[in-house]
Amino acid sequence: MLRDYEILFIVRPDLDEEQLNAATKSVETLIANLGGEHQKTDVWGRRRLAYEVGHLREGQYVLTDFRLDPARVPEMEATLRISETVFRHLVVRKPEKANGAAPSRPAPPVAAGAEAAEPAPEPVPPAAPAEPAAQQEEEE
Repeated sequence: MLRDYEILFIVRPDLDEEQLNAATKSVETLIANLGGEHQKTDVWGRRRLAYEVGHLREGQYVLTDFRLDPARVPEMEATLRISETVFRHLVVRKPEKANGAAPSRPAPPVAAGAEAAEPAPEPVPPAAPAEPAAQQEEEE
């Protein structure tokens, strides 16, 4: 059974456009070789990294949506770990879609015959302390 995933990977910043396209195609080929289906790829372009990684301060970000058997994901990650061009990656499983709608939380069960409870009243803030001048007058 194939599941929906997305991978965000960062490619070395010193690659030109042709080499970036080749790196992107290699990830798409990897997905196909593992029995998956490539859906869509978005090249985000060059961005500054949050922290330096292997003396690199920038990277070229690429987001790819795909479908793959969950048992094959570790193999995909192992292959990407030894890649010369991809130096960081993150594979995330996308949430399941139910009839085209986003998944929602089910409502809590209501006891049979019970009516909907009214919302609890908002707490009343404590009274503000008396003014210092008023306290002095009372003491005198």
